[in-house]
Amino acid sequence: AGISGHTAALHLRRKLPKQHEVVVVSPNSRWNWIPSNIWVGVGKMTPEQVTFPIAPIYKRKGIAFHQALAKAIHPEGDALGDRPFVEISYTDPAKSGEVARLEYDYLINATGPKLNFAATPGLGPDANSVSVCTAGHAVEASKKFADVIAKLKAGQRQTLVIGMGHGTCTCQGAAFEYTFNVEHELREAGVRQMADLFYITNESELGDFGMDGMTFRMGGQTVTSAQWMESLFRERGVRPIMESAIERVEPGKITYERLDGSKHELGFAFAMLLPPFGGVGLTSF
Repeated sequence: AGISGHTAALHLRRKLPKQHEVVVVSPNSRWNWIPSNIWVGVGKMTPEQVTFPIAPIYKRKGIAFHQALAKAIHPEGDALGDRPFVEISYTDPAKSGEVARLEYDYLINATGPKLNFAATPGLGPDANSVSVCTAGHAVEASKKFADVIAKLKAGQRQTLVIGMGHGTCTCQGAAFEYTFNVEHELREAGVRQMADLFYITNESELGDFGMDGMTFRMGGQTVTSAQWMESLFRERGVRPIMESAIERVEPGKITYERLDGSKHELGFAFAMLLPPFGGVGLTSF
C-alpha cells in the first residue's frame, strides 16, 4: 500500500466488476505521502498531515485489507495445492505474529524499497545522520534541525550537510528539495549567515538527478537543468560536492571519496543523508 500499490488497488476496484476481489497486504496501518516528508523534516508539516489510516478507505471502497508483511511468494503453489499464494505474517496488533496464506489469480508485487542504511557505516537515524525517508524519520530530523537553529541563534556557527549517503543512491531529487527547504528556513530564522550549507552527491553535475539532466523552456529559451541548478546554488550560497561517495559517517564527521580517487573529510553539526535502496528480502519459490 505504498504509492504504486495503493494506486493500483484503487484503479482495479474502480474498473473491475464487483464479483472480482481486490486484496491489499501492507505492514503499515497508515499511508504516507512520502514526497511531503521534506516538509515534516523542517517542521512545516506534521506527520498527521502526510499520513492517514488506510483501513477505513479500503472498507469504504470494498477492498480487502490485511495489515501484514508479505514473507514469500509461491507462484506455483506447494505440496498442499497448486494454487499460487502469498505467505504473510500479520503486523496488526490483534493478530500480531500470525501467519496466513492468501491465494491469488493475479499478483502485483509493489513492496517498495528496503532503506539500506547498513550500506554505509554510521549512516541513518539509528546512527549518526538523519533521514526524511519516513514520516517518523522526518520528525526526528526536524527536532535536530531545530536544535541547530537554536545554536545558530546563540551565535554558534554550524555546518549542515544534505545529500547522498552512499555512492549508489538514486533519490537525488528529494535531497535537492530538502536542501532548499532547509536553506529557506535558515533565512526565515535570520541565521543564514551563520550556517555553512553543503550538498553532497554522486551526480556528475548539478541537475543530473541520476538521469543525465533535463532541458526545458524558460523565457523563450531552452535551459538545461545544470544551468538552472548552478545559478540557484550560487544565488543561495549552497556549496555542492559532486561525484562523491560517502564511505562512513562518524559523530560530527563524514569521510567520502571523489570520483578521482581522492579521500576527504567534512565536519558537520547536522547531516540529512539518504540511503541506497535495496530489495526487501521477499522470497519467491
